[in-house]
Amino acid sequence: MKRLLLVPLLALGLFLGMFSMAWAQQEVEIVPLKSRTVDQVLPVLQPLVEPGGAVSGMNNQLIIKGSRRNREQLKQVLASIDTPPRMLRIRVTQNRDLDSRGRDVGVSGNVGLGGNVRIIQSPGAAGTLNGSGSLGRSGGGSVQIQRGGSSVTTEIVDTRSTRSSSAGQMVQVMEGGRAFIQMGQSVPVPLRQAVLGPNGVVVTESTVYRDLGQGFYAEPHLAGDRVTLEISPQNDTPGSYGPGSANIQRLSTSVSGRLGEWIALGGLGQESSGRDRANSTLSTQDVRDNRTVWLLVEEIK
Repeated sequence: MKRLLLVPLLALGLFLGMFSMAWAQQEVEIVPLKSRTVDQVLPVLQPLVEPGGAVSGMNNQLIIKGSRRNREQLKQVLASIDTPPRMLRIRVTQNRDLDSRGRDVGVSGNVGLGGNVRIIQSPGAAGTLNGSGSLGRSGGGSVQIQRGGSSVTTEIVDTRSTRSSSAGQMVQVMEGGRAFIQMGQSVPVPLRQAVLGPNGVVVTESTVYRDLGQGFYAEPHLAGDRVTLEISPQNDTPGSYGPGSANIQRLSTSVSGRLGEWIALGGLGQESSGRDRANSTLSTQDVRDNRTVWLLVEEIK
């Protein structure tokens, strides 16, 4: 009789033990948030939830379901990330270096036979260069060949133009926030439209405005002293092809680096050359246009 009673008691004990363990795993705890939002902390905590547990939240409160051990682990991680957002200063510098070199070769004079040949060569004047750029004669010379009373003169003129420009913007934003800044001008652009109507073609003329300037979008995220940004700088300037034309420079990327260090975002290099012949003059020109974009993120304490 005792054996018959012992078996049901053992089964009941095992059942109660399993029930208590399951009940312990289903305990729910509500944790209020201090500085961060639910959307900011959930992506960090969810991968740490044990099987059968869950974490969610609403109204600046987290709802954690799991064992006591897992709940304590989640609360420890939460304490390390539920801190006031850090204030950041973002600087973007867009540099441009333009180098243009040209050469003009001209021939003039009369050629005759007889007499001695004499060659005269004179050096060219040196050009100057300052911080904002220069344009001047940087080399060349002339060669004169005489025979009797006739002469042929060849003149070579080398020119070089260098110009450097830099545009910088700065904006302050909280960690995890989004920032946008743009500085420039609105340029009038003439617009002509032709509309076909019952009485023929009607042409209307108006003026629209196009925004040109420098700026960027940025969204920073911090992990210790390292920052990861999604950033899109732009640099638009008026073009040289008539009203409405513009030089467009755009960049979109994600970068990572340390706070207080300059980060190279990218660059653009262009080279062009041309040749023009008119009568007895030959002109050549080579142009190099290099652009670079740099980024710096600092913490404001």
